[in-house]
Amino acid sequence: MASVEYLIKQFLSDDKKVLDLSNQVLGDKGAVTLAKSKHLKRVKRLTLANNNISDEGAMAIANSEQCKKLVELDFYGNVISDDGVKAIAESPSMANLKKLNLYGNLVEDEGAIAIAESKTLSKLRYLFLTSNRVRKQGIDALKKAKCGTRLCNLHLDDLKDFIYQDDDDDDQVVGWDDPKMPADDNLDGDDD
Repeated sequence: MASVEYLIKQFLSDDKKVLDLSNQVLGDKGAVTLAKSKHLKRVKRLTLANNNISDEGAMAIANSEQCKKLVELDFYGNVISDDGVKAIAESPSMANLKKLNLYGNLVEDEGAIAIAESKTLSKLRYLFLTSNRVRKQGIDALKKAKCGTRLCNLHLDDLKDFIYQDDDDDDQVVGWDDPKMPADDNLDGDDD
């Protein structure tokens, strides 16, 4: 990985409002260094997709005094869990966020609820939480917070994709004596 300062100079837009550091293998160390950079003061759109950033890096960005102007934060495809998301939801530095992309991370119900109940993220309109570990409790909390003044564009996995049969419901499992299975009395391969 090149130095964070070098990457900023390479990928910061001319107007200094957009920084896309996708696929730069920053990790937490790089994210912590980035969070301290004075080059972020004017940045409104920060993309850190696919950088192996976990909670430590997300917390550093969330709590950075340099990130107060952010309106879009993209953490697509990292390894951020509930602790990192709670830091984003509670940080005064994130108060201007309108779009938050957490697609493909490790967020569970606790993180989703933190976003839904956040007083700080009052301007948040777009939330991408698809391909995480958010289930019924988190989805319900986010749907209750949806629209009105915020979260008008909420992207979540469909809850029915996560419904599995109870182990107690053995008669519903497709198996040997299931009428839905074709009968095959000749399982040993002989054709007699």
